[in-house]
Amino acid sequence: MIDKNEFEKLKILFPDNDLTWEKYKKMRMMQYFRKEIDIFVLEYKQQIIGEVSINYANQNLKTETIPRKRVYFEAFRVNKKYQGYGLGQKLLESALEYVKRMGYMEATVGVEENNKIAKHIYNKYGFTEAIDRGQGTELDSCEYTLYLKKFN
Repeated sequence: MIDKNEFEKLKILFPDNDLTWEKYKKMRMMQYFRKEIDIFVLEYKQQIIGEVSINYANQNLKTETIPRKRVYFEAFRVNKKYQGYGLGQKLLESALEYVKRMGYMEATVGVEENNKIAKHIYNKYGFTEAIDRGQGTELDSCEYTLYLKKFN
């Protein structure tokens, strides 16, 4: 997991301009200090090449999280240079194992309908039940379907 001193290293994965990055970083730092998120990262040669955030508090939809029962996975990114090697799946597996050990029974993820690769990966990991539809924020305004995974 990343700590507050490493946030700037995430910028390399951020797809937008500096102004948007600063807004994003400020929002994430606030969530981090309120203990609403944990950020798991994948590193290679002291550089962050992947991330996934675990959100414990609802942001856009009331169905995203349920205190002490359901978490929301978001901001799942892997540097394009390192995609296709299964590294993102390892990152997702680690984050899923973590929330299971913490006692959570469910997880959700928002996926754009046209993102076939992401849908395939999430489906493979049990995010199969569509439970809601949402609209992103000014930082990522896409429409998405919220998928649910229940842990056994």
